[in-house]
Formats: sequence, C-alpha cells, structure tokens
Amino acid sequence: MRAVRISQNQTDPTTRFSAENPAPPSALVLDSNIPVPQITHSDELLIRVRASTVTRDELKWPETYLDIAIPGHDFSGTIVAVSPGYDSLDTDGKRGFNPGDEVYGMTLATGKGSTWAEYAVVRSQEVSLKPKRFDWAQSATVPMSALTAWQALFEKAGILPPDFKDKSRNKVSQEGQSKGKILITGASGAIGTFLVQLAALAGLHVVAASTSNERNREFLLSLGASEAFEYGELEGMHGEYDVIIDTVGGTTLERCWSVVKEDGILVGVDTSSYDFVEKHRQQSFATGKDQVKAIFFIVEPSGAQLEQIAEALDLELLKVFVAQTLPMEEASKAYELANERSPRRGKIVLTI
Repeated sequence: MRAVRISQNQTDPTTRFSAENPAPPSALVLDSNIPVPQITHSDELLIRVRASTVTRDELKWPETYLDIAIPGHDFSGTIVAVSPGYDSLDTDGKRGFNPGDEVYGMTLATGKGSTWAEYAVVRSQEVSLKPKRFDWAQSATVPMSALTAWQALFEKAGILPPDFKDKSRNKVSQEGQSKGKILITGASGAIGTFLVQLAALAGLHVVAASTSNERNREFLLSLGASEAFEYGELEGMHGEYDVIIDTVGGTTLERCWSVVKEDGILVGVDTSSYDFVEKHRQQSFATGKDQVKAIFFIVEPSGAQLEQIAEALDLELLKVFVAQTLPMEEASKAYELANERSPRRGKIVLTI
C-alpha cells in the first residue's frame, strides 16, 4: 500500500529521528511498498482510509517514531474487514460494525494504526459511524479536536454534557441557561472552535479569547460565545471564571491563574503544558489558588463520544472547518502549512 512515512536522516545517517531530534517536513516521503497492516486481535477493524488530518507538532511526538514511522491519528474511511472473532453486536446488544460501513475516528495506535496510509488497523472502540451530512475530509477534521474538547469539558471539568437525542433539552441549552462562566483560550483554533460550540450547547456563559478580536470576534460569537476578547485583556481581571480551558500554553496559561476562581477548574491541553500543574503551583502568579483544580491531560480515543458528536453534527448543532485539502503526495507541504500562523480556519486535511 501507499503511505507517508518518515525517511532516514539524510544529513547524518547514523542518527535516527526521534522526539528529541524531530524529523523536518522534508523527511516525509510517499512510499508505495508498505505492507498492508493485518488484524491480530478480536476487537480490530481494517479501514480503507479516505482522509486524515495534519496536526501541528506531530513530528515532535514520541509515538510518531514507534514501529514504521507513519504519522496520523484522525481518519475517515470505509471498513474493509473485521476480525474473525469480532461480534457485530456489542455488549449492550447494539449494532456493531460491518464491512462497508463508513466510519470516522481517532487512534493512538502506531505502525499498523497510523492513518497517513491507504489502510489502517484500529480498535472498534475507537470508531463511530461518520456523520451522514459530511464528506470524508470534513469528517476527518473532527475526532481529535472534538474529543479533546468533549473530554476537557465533560470529563475533566465535570460539566453536564448536552443530550443530543433530546431535542427539547438542546433547545434549552441553545437559549443559554447559564450553569457557570467559562473562559476558552485559543478559541478560534481547531480545538477551541469545538470547545466554544460544546460549552454553549451545555448552557455555559462562554467567553472566548484569541489573538485578534478584529479577525475573530464575529466568528466566535457566531459559534455561540457570549463574549470575545484578546489575550491582553486578561490583565486586570481577577477570579471571574468557574472554568478555564487553555489550548495555547505559555504565558497565556500563566495569566489564567489570576482570572480563575479560587475554587475553580483550570484545564490545559496544549502539549507544551504537560508539566504546568507542578511548575505553576511554585510560582507567584498561582498564590492563593491552592483550591484550584488544575489538570493537564492527553485526549483518548472514544467511539462512544464520537457517536454523540456525530449526532450533534447531523442535527446541525456543530460546525466543522476545513482549512485546506491536499493529496497525500503533498504531505510535506501540508505539515508546513499546519505549523504556520494562518488566517485559515480549521485543520489541514490529507486525502488518501
């Protein structure tokens, strides 16, 4: 099969690329001789991948360099085969998956599960039937970003999720029955746009922060934000927010300590923030915030959550954004675009 993999280090062949020595975008090459991955466990599915996404900084992740170095975690595609031991009815008696099903998902697997490839083997728990309203590219942009937003809000922050099967409740949520005040940083980004929309659907008073109000304010309000402002406006605010979810890291995350309530919740999701809880609690800007519940987490695959998200997408309660679509032959260019500051909204998609 064809797949995009990381080539050997041409500058110094004796040194392997790794998270500590990341490959440059130019090391991404299209290889036509990668073996089709094989199903080896009873809960696995073989997917013909149709689209995947490009995630900023993925060439700096340790898991990128395990097994055959093929990037990619998001996907949309068609089930080609299921394990001989796979039961098409799950433990609750609901319909399972069958060859021909159009699905989408996110996998943490590497090697045979990497998705910048024509075929990938994934676990059945990582996938859901894809939204009916969306094409392959649109569907592929959803899993990692939407799952990060979902888990930050409804697992880590403990907010009650909307029930998308209950139309009356959705209507109440959309009318903004306030259950607290939330600040979302990086609100115009791939994760931020889902955070804003899901938080608004959950009935929260959503305050969206970004780098530019001129460019982003009307856009963020259209997604359900009640207010929008720039990061600099955090200065002078004190203890206003029940929940803050930061997707930016760095000094923006540091500023969040001054505006979270003393018993509030502060969630960081940017990879650069992996050790912020211990480091920040030793700094003066976190003084007096001992009761703040501070959390960093890494998103986990969840087909069950993607099923609920697909329901919301098909009900037109959530919007998705595709920044640009490129063929897998242009993976190097796609990765460079994903790491640039750009006015484009949404994720870069690779068509497979």
